[in-house]
Amino acid sequence: MSQSTDNMLPENAEPTTGSVTMPLGLTIVFALVTYVGCNITDSADGGFSALVYAPYTDEAEISATQAKTPKELQIERGAALYKQNCSNCHQPSGGGSQGQGAPPLAGSEWVLAEGPERIIRIVNNGLTGPIEVLGQTWSSGAMTPVGAAMSDKQVADVITYIRNAWGNAAGLVTPEQVKAVREETAGRGTKAWTADELLQVELGGE
Repeated sequence: MSQSTDNMLPENAEPTTGSVTMPLGLTIVFALVTYVGCNITDSADGGFSALVYAPYTDEAEISATQAKTPKELQIERGAALYKQNCSNCHQPSGGGSQGQGAPPLAGSEWVLAEGPERIIRIVNNGLTGPIEVLGQTWSSGAMTPVGAAMSDKQVADVITYIRNAWGNAAGLVTPEQVKAVREETAGRGTKAWTADELLQVELGGE
C-alpha cells in the first residue's frame, strides 16, 4: 500500500487569477508607438478619400497642383484688380454702398448684359448721374474711370471677374473687345457716360 502511494504523481496546483505589472519602460514605449502611429495616420490618411494619394495629404493640396484654366487665371487676375481699384466703393461682396453711391454689381443687369460693351464703357470712362440697378435708382454722382489707367488686358480681366463673382455667371471679356470699344469711343475723350447714353449702345453678345 505504501509502495503504491509513493508511485503516485503529485497533482498540479489549481490555477489562480492575478495581475502582472508591465515594466514602466515597456509601457512608455507602447505609448510612444501608439502616439506616433496615430499622428502618422492623421496626417497621411487624406480623409480616407479615394482621390488622395501619396505624397499628398488632402484634396486641397492636390487641387493646388492642378493646372488652372485660362478662365480661372483671368478671374484670379481680375480679383486682384477689383480689390485694388473697385472694392472700396462696390464692396468686397459686390453688394454696393448707399453711402458711396455705388450700386451693386452682384446680380446687376448692367454687369450680366448679353454683351460687355456697356460695362466696358463704364469702366473706361466712368459714370455720371442716376442709374437704375435691380429696380432701385442710384444717384452715383460720378464714378471714377478706373479703366483709364489700365491696359486692355487688365480691363478685360477685372470685368471678367465682376461677371463671374458673387453668383454672377457670364462669359469672358477679351482684350480685343476692350480695344474695339476704346477705338470706337476714342473721340469721346474722358467724358463719363450716363445711363441713358449707355442704353443706346447695342450689345454684341458674348
